[in-house]
Parts: sequence; structure tokens; C-alpha cells
Amino acid sequence: MNKLIVFSVLCGVFIRSGELSPEFKEKFAAKMEAIGEKCAEETGASQDDIAKILTKDIPETREGKCMLFCGHRELHIQTPDGGTDLDSAIASLDFLKNEDSELYDKMVQVYTICSKVPFVEDPCDYAVALSTCGTHEAQKLGMDATLLE
Repeated sequence: MNKLIVFSVLCGVFIRSGELSPEFKEKFAAKMEAIGEKCAEETGASQDDIAKILTKDIPETREGKCMLFCGHRELHIQTPDGGTDLDSAIASLDFLKNEDSELYDKMVQVYTICSKVPFVEDPCDYAVALSTCGTHEAQKLGMDATLLE
């Protein structure tokens, strides 16, 4: 699976690569690839769903939307019951603090803003709302999709 797909699926935001070391990118990409493969298998997301995610479009199928939820769950953006836990989500970013503190601060800002998205009972639909927010807020902060390039 394309590692950029996996990142887009799981984080729902775009980040720049300026100060990220090649070793960090490689390690991060491997983690995202493993999560993405797990979530694709778990949800049965189709190649069309993954293609939509790759182009930053929201999948229209239940499986594609649930792939977003699965990734969020794996990264502690969403809890297993579909809600959010801002403290856990921010704690999951600790790996980034020493690598790029400016990027870490921007990600915390995105997570904080998007944690206020009104709750949607269906966890897959809520994942879509969170991903949409994350993409929008990251763009406002000037973050882009070059993390793994």
C-alpha cells in the first residue's frame, strides 16, 4: 500500500517535511503502512475507497469511512467507542516533539480545534467529520502533504 495513502487515511491532515530526518520518515512510514494494511483488511475498504483517500477525497462507502475510523482509533485520535480523547491524541504525538517541535505544536493545534467538532454517533461518520476538519485546519496553518516525499 502506498505510504502516502496510509498517512492521509490515518491522520487526516497534511504536514511538511522540512526538518524531518530521513530515518524518522522511514520509521513513521513503516508504522503508517502497517496500520493502513490492518485497517484496509479490517474494514474491507476497496481500491476505489483508497484511491479517494489518496486524492484527499472522502470515501463514499461505509467501508472507506470506517477505514478512516480504524486509523483514527489506532492513532488514538478516536476512542474505540468512536469519541475523542484529546489528551490521548496529543500524547500520541510525543514521538514528534523532539523531531520537529514546530510541527508538533501545529499538530496539537489541529487536534485541539478538531476535538470540538460536534460528536456524531456513528464512529465512521464522525471520522469523516474529524478528517475534514483536520485537513481544513492543517491547510490554514500552511501544512502540506510532503511528509513522506
